Amino acid sequence: MTSSQNGNERYVVRPWWRARSLPWAALVVGAIIVTAIALERTTLFFYATTPEFIERLRVGRLVMLAGAAMSLAAAIWSQVRGHPLWVTVCVASPAVLVGMAIMIMTVPSPAPQIAALIALPAAIAGLIGGLFAHPRG
Repeated sequence: MTSSQNGNERYVVRPWWRARSLPWAALVVGAIIVTAIALERTTLFFYATTPEFIERLRVGRLVMLAGAAMSLAAAIWSQVRGHPLWVTVCVASPAVLVGMAIMIMTVPSPAPQIAALIALPAAIAGLIGGLFAHPRG
């Protein structure tokens, strides 16, 4: 705790990574957007063994790994900020559900899209909860 110059007021100086919600929220929104882009790239409207389709699928998997990394970073940051555990779990859900589904998938399948039906709304709920919940500490 630090006091002001006149000594009558007291205020708490927090590190910037704990006091600011906007950078954390931007990371969560970025993870959601990157995950949605990756899901679009790996959507199977038709399956063909053309080089264009295989390249699109490869790029979609790489983008999905980037979204999973962003989601994990946001979950770790959420825990550091002192959010409730449910916020951290919801924010990490795209990495855990969709990221794992895309990594274990050997042939193209709709598993990541099905996992995204649960993970992306959970991430949005975690974002809202993280913005309105009062961090502990």
